[in-house]
Amino acid sequence: MKSVRQVLTNIFILVVLIIFTFLIIFHNFDFDKTMEIISNANTTYILLAILFMSFYYIFEGISIKNILNKLGEKVSLFRTIKYTYIGFFFSGITPAASGGQPMEIYYMNRDGVQVNHGAIAMLVHLICYQIVIISLGIIGYIFHSELFEEGFNWIFFVGITINLVALTVMCIGLFYPKFSKKLVSLIIKIMEKLKVNNIEEKKEKMNSSIKEYNDSAKFLKKNPKILLISFLMALFQMVSYYTVTYFIYKSFDLNTYNLIGIVTIESMLFVSVSSIPLPGSVGVSESTFLKIFTSVFGEEILPSAMLLNRVCNFYLYIVICSLVVLFNIIMLKVKENRIIESKE
Repeated sequence: MKSVRQVLTNIFILVVLIIFTFLIIFHNFDFDKTMEIISNANTTYILLAILFMSFYYIFEGISIKNILNKLGEKVSLFRTIKYTYIGFFFSGITPAASGGQPMEIYYMNRDGVQVNHGAIAMLVHLICYQIVIISLGIIGYIFHSELFEEGFNWIFFVGITINLVALTVMCIGLFYPKFSKKLVSLIIKIMEKLKVNNIEEKKEKMNSSIKEYNDSAKFLKKNPKILLISFLMALFQMVSYYTVTYFIYKSFDLNTYNLIGIVTIESMLFVSVSSIPLPGSVGVSESTFLKIFTSVFGEEILPSAMLLNRVCNFYLYIVICSLVVLFNIIMLKVKENRIIESKE
């Protein structure tokens, strides 16, 4: 598990990034006017936005539960949704969301789920998740590329390229195990020539990843329908996430764009910033929203829409997820103390 000091450091960095981001943004916008516009927004639609963000976790929880159950693990939907909240928190406070999945696997294991089973569940869902965000992002760009200001298209192409590379690497590891082993051997030889530090540790991690991919490939061959179900859950998950922006749009009594229009625009934004190596993509996500959604919300409402959208799809839930993490730590501690007391 990550040390408490490291977690607190990551949270501190995230908070500093948020403060710095909004100091810059509201240097150009009137904060009082922004809050006044938010206060007049339709509360019902804001609550719907918050509700649909909760579906984001539920659909991922269904996907993970389905995979773990097929692997012989008896886990409830409540527990797998809990893991998704934990993953969102650690993804939100670590660069490029790198801490989320390892921590989900860690807490699965603390609840009795085998590490390799947890790794398979996360890998299968991640592949489907990547396919969904890339596909929807490309569809969004095909129909709404004009929303990018001139010279700003690069952020979309960088985002889509990084996500495609990540998906390609995962697919090679999953479907071409012999090639991936040769690739790992080549990487290790290069590191040895470059005299990279801690080569043995890195070698062990890569070999462990290869094993996880092999186990996942065997699992999918026996259960091919799992991939389809996980893909559908990932699709529902991301559409729920993107729909948050639609409800924020409707909360300002705007009607020019329909649900599909807003969802596809938001999908373009998400894939553009999802791989940015900053906790929660803070700073880049807000500034990109202001660039892409200018003509959608209008300049007067735009900063209010951005702030409200980020509260509903990130800031509020990073707080909620932190409470879930804290509660889970307390419950695990209570459980451990009971075990110790029963042995005495």
